[in-house]
Amino acid sequence: MMSKGIFALFAKHTMNTINTIKSYSATFHMPFVSSGMAVNTSRQEVGYELYIRPHYARALLELIVHYNWREIWYLYNTNEGQNVFYVLYI
Repeated sequence: MMSKGIFALFAKHTMNTINTIKSYSATFHMPFVSSGMAVNTSRQEVGYELYIRPHYARALLELIVHYNWREIWYLYNTNEGQNVFYVLYI
């Protein structure tokens, strides 16, 4: 790709493809820009990823704690939504 003048990779990712994309990005020192939500935020990884959508799970958790909600219903239909649920549950 770089021989054709491509120096940044813009792509949408899934949980199944993110590791492959990150590997290409790191190997070629090529920025990876995604409109998806950041993954693996608990580990400090040195990489070339830029996620345009912020990771909102912590803000959601702080809202629940602030209002002292005893019960919530969180509906999701994507892997991204499931990851947020795991953050909230743990």
